[in-house]
Amino acid sequence: MLNYLIKMRRTFPKKLVILGVFLTFFGVDFAFAQTPKTPPMPPRTPRSNAKIIRNDSDTPAEKSIAVDAKVNISLCVNDGKLKVNGWERNEVRAFVSDGSQVGFRVLQKGRQNDNPVWIMVVGFDPMINKEVKPDECLSGDLIELDVPRNATVNVKSNESETTIDSVGKVSVENVSGDIFLNGITRGIEAKTYEGDVIVKKSSGAMMLLSTTGNIVAFDVGADEIGDVFKAKTSNGAITLKNVGQRQIEVGSNSGSINFNGEFLNGGQYIFGTSNGSITLNIPQNSSSKINASYGFGAFSSEIPLQNVIKNSPSRVQNLSAQIGAGDATLKLSTVSGAILIKKQ
Repeated sequence: MLNYLIKMRRTFPKKLVILGVFLTFFGVDFAFAQTPKTPPMPPRTPRSNAKIIRNDSDTPAEKSIAVDAKVNISLCVNDGKLKVNGWERNEVRAFVSDGSQVGFRVLQKGRQNDNPVWIMVVGFDPMINKEVKPDECLSGDLIELDVPRNATVNVKSNESETTIDSVGKVSVENVSGDIFLNGITRGIEAKTYEGDVIVKKSSGAMMLLSTTGNIVAFDVGADEIGDVFKAKTSNGAITLKNVGQRQIEVGSNSGSINFNGEFLNGGQYIFGTSNGSITLNIPQNSSSKINASYGFGAFSSEIPLQNVIKNSPSRVQNLSAQIGAGDATLKLSTVSGAILIKKQ
């Protein structure tokens, strides 16, 4: 039954539009593998017996607070569409439409002034509701935050489509819902158990995870030397274009992997899938050492290979080779699927 629901979710028109746009953008034909049994989703965070303070007025709930330019912001969402936007003000504005109330809990103030450096956005007004134990999580049709551009944003949610744009650093964990991130400058941790993760025009160390969903990242790179890019999904495709970190680790239990970009000198690149193809679209003058292993599939390269060594100790076929001077290190593995190297 769970596989059927997941399949139905993937055929929903919204998904077809989103994935269609990215397939067109990358010019890639995905070879989706047959879906295996998906690991069970974790239980949704149970709602406590705390009183949920609803906003009964027709006027949306809205509050603002002056903060430090590099404020750390935490919030949780029970349900609703969440949008976080960076702006130039040293102020956090919170807006909730048709849902809970909204307020701020100051967790820490700065040493040089009284501006908060750490706050929590909550689903009630702490200045009013002092004698009850309300639910701290927000809920509503639309939850919108305007925050300083250098802010760090931490989100946990049950069911939420989360969009965050133009902030410093992000940590997002959804039980269910897609995650869209753009213009994040200092690093990303994004995890959803049921949904897609899409990142563009961002920098810093990145960890992108999905249990049932696709991962797409393009025009991303390092903020500091040593920043690592990691992307893993249990059941979905991973598509990368112009990823500039020198250390990349990508894995899928069931789904294709597509990389379109350059291998940087001294870079380490690991691409692995149990059930799916691996396609690399790279410049013809690339320079890399290659170690590949594949079972039920094939290996082919449009770029001439040097020092090719093949061996098949069992059903697994191993290949080592070199492109150019071999400045980068490339490790490729698939149990069932083809490994294709194409020239741009």
